[in-house]
Amino acid sequence: MAGIYLIRHAEPVSPYTWSGSDATRPLSATGRKQAESMGRLLKSSGATELRSAPHRRCVETAELIGKALGLTPVIDESLHIARRFELPRLSGVAIWVAHSNNIPGALERAGIDYHACDHASAWHIELDDAGQVTQARYFEPDLDA
Repeated sequence: MAGIYLIRHAEPVSPYTWSGSDATRPLSATGRKQAESMGRLLKSSGATELRSAPHRRCVETAELIGKALGLTPVIDESLHIARRFELPRLSGVAIWVAHSNNIPGALERAGIDYHACDHASAWHIELDDAGQVTQARYFEPDLDA
């Protein structure tokens, strides 16, 4: 059974206190803890692929998750905040870190009734051999991080 975890990046610093480009906005201290917590949660996932949207907050989230899993994230422009993506056909378990702008659309196009996409949350989607969704489960963010 193949699966994918769609993770919204962890909490970034506030756009109101950040003077740089939105693309370079980093994680907050809380966001770093959230990403580390997500890494611990996914440690036994069996993931062999880790992809990240190019925005710094996504890359930092993916790097912290990857550290726990022994994976190096690959920057994937198709996960960019302004782009739409589809769930892939997979043979293993993948982790993709993206945004609240595009994760809900991917879920909707896959026929998944999504209800949330909070910072540092994850949707775990299981797919059959034909790429059809067999199960979707939402993981709340770790609010104690």
